[in-house]
Amino acid sequence: MEGVSEMAYTAEYEVTSHDVDLNNHIEPSYLIRYLQETGNHQMRDRKPSYFELLDEGKTLVLIRISVEIEKQLHQYDRFTVRTWTCPPKRATLRRCWDVLRDGEVCARAYSEWALVDYRTKKLLTTGDVDFSHYESGKLIDMNIPLKFHFPKKMNFTEAGSAHIYYSDVDMNRHMNNTNYSNLVWRYIPGVEGKEVTSINIRFMKEAPLGSDLKITMTAADPEMGKDPRAEELFAFRTEINGQTNIEALIGVRKTNVLLENLIAADTAVRTDH
Repeated sequence: MEGVSEMAYTAEYEVTSHDVDLNNHIEPSYLIRYLQETGNHQMRDRKPSYFELLDEGKTLVLIRISVEIEKQLHQYDRFTVRTWTCPPKRATLRRCWDVLRDGEVCARAYSEWALVDYRTKKLLTTGDVDFSHYESGKLIDMNIPLKFHFPKKMNFTEAGSAHIYYSDVDMNRHMNNTNYSNLVWRYIPGVEGKEVTSINIRFMKEAPLGSDLKITMTAADPEMGKDPRAEELFAFRTEINGQTNIEALIGVRKTNVLLENLIAADTAVRTDH
């Protein structure tokens, strides 16, 4: 496939029973966790690792991530995640992934990470760290934009709020970026009858332990997301102390509701008897 590196770091997984929603589809945050876990494994095995960067006072902070989902993963599916870095920009490390089940691509993803001085929060250049041992290749070919920007005139309405508890944060002491997809996905109207086809998130301000988020959303023109599989598109903006925390686009389409199908099948069996 075009854009897939011949030199990719590979990891094998199995979807657990705790990773899926009521329709037996992997939840957005869990999919992204498997992607990032593979990236972390590459860092651990190829060096520098996350902790080696931290020892030097450096860390990688996610700026944006784009995920397109072609086929849903289900409970106990065995799957492969491949990841590779792309030629970096001056201050940005770029990472790509694809997800395969039985040799078929189920999802693709692209991300950008800023190299930051952990203590001063100042941006560093990627030339300050030797990333040459990571498997690297070309930019992945995706059907959705790698970047997006909201037009000024969008009518966002408040959907909910979230307090950032200890269980939400990672070792950087702010909300782990993988949590945001589920945080906003749950507010999609009729979400129990829909499956996710794309996720685009732009990270703008950290949400530290103990802070409070305001969650706003609106239905968006599907053309904005340019997701060929999406029937609907929803835009989200979260705020912390009046400043934008993240902006997100999630594409969805109708799906068969598993529980309703099971109840209908059970009713049919009882009726036959």
